[in-house]
Amino acid sequence: MRNPLKSDGAASLGLLLARLPMGLFFLLLGVQKLHGGVDKFVGYAQGYLPHWMPPDLGVRYLQLVPYFEVTVGLMLILGLLTRLAGLIGALMVLSFTIAVTGVRDLQLPFHPNLIYLGVLLTLFFVGPGKLSVDGFLFGRGKRSATPD
Repeated sequence: MRNPLKSDGAASLGLLLARLPMGLFFLLLGVQKLHGGVDKFVGYAQGYLPHWMPPDLGVRYLQLVPYFEVTVGLMLILGLLTRLAGLIGALMVLSFTIAVTGVRDLQLPFHPNLIYLGVLLTLFFVGPGKLSVDGFLFGRGKRSATPD
């Protein structure tokens, strides 16, 4: 008897269920920062910049964070250029983890940022599945997210 969970449809549904909450998470964080004021966010977050980072570079990065969060969130929700969104999101989460918690203070393996990083890297390596704009536009019909 064939296992229904070993199908392209099940894999695509699983990837959709990984994309939606991660995308909403990024989208809502970005909208919150934009609504509260980017300058206010930058002023708060500036204190978390690593000492080795040039201040001008850090401030520019922080000014772009809300816009990248909204963009990455929308891309993940829609499944549009999902691998790129997963990579950018993973790099952002990694930078936040380094800046805010520091590698020494990371409570492995239970820190939420590591879970976000894992989901984003999964989306980067596996892709969005068929239930996505990518799946519709680029039709990955013959490829499977699960090995047979």
